Amino acid sequence: MEVFPKTLIQRCLVHKERNLKSYLSTRHWSEVNRLFNRLRRSQGPEDARDVLAEIEAFLADKNQQARDTVKEAGSQLLTLLELDVPNTLNRTLLSTNCIENLFKNLRNHIGKVCRWREETDQADRWLASGLTLASEGFRKIRGYQDVPLLIEALERKMVQDKNSQKKVA
Repeated sequence: MEVFPKTLIQRCLVHKERNLKSYLSTRHWSEVNRLFNRLRRSQGPEDARDVLAEIEAFLADKNQQARDTVKEAGSQLLTLLELDVPNTLNRTLLSTNCIENLFKNLRNHIGKVCRWREETDQADRWLASGLTLASEGFRKIRGYQDVPLLIEALERKMVQDKNSQKKVA
């Protein structure tokens, strides 16, 4: 946030769901699954906020730590959904799987290096070759046709943020 202070952060719903399950008994897992699936399929910010409120209500009498972890993540669970873009992008962008896959492939490739020579561009070359190899396994973003709508929504958000900063100043 120091380098890119206006960055929008979307928390991974897969990790948050897994984290919540660690606090709950297995008998509650199916309800957590159902609620998070509804959150992933949400269309629009109002629907997403309603589902998040349902998750918090469900956790209220189950486990305080689980409820606290949802409150801590708060609006960062809804960042993409608040942009009000079609939910066709949700499956890919509400999870960090695509990033983690890239990191795993880079680790497999670069992890073979025993000694880095700082005086050369060796690290850059290994990184470039690792990214090239990893890119062979890349797939299209599900709902890629709606990426232009996401870009428009992000641009609108930037303009809104600039306007709100001008009003404060």
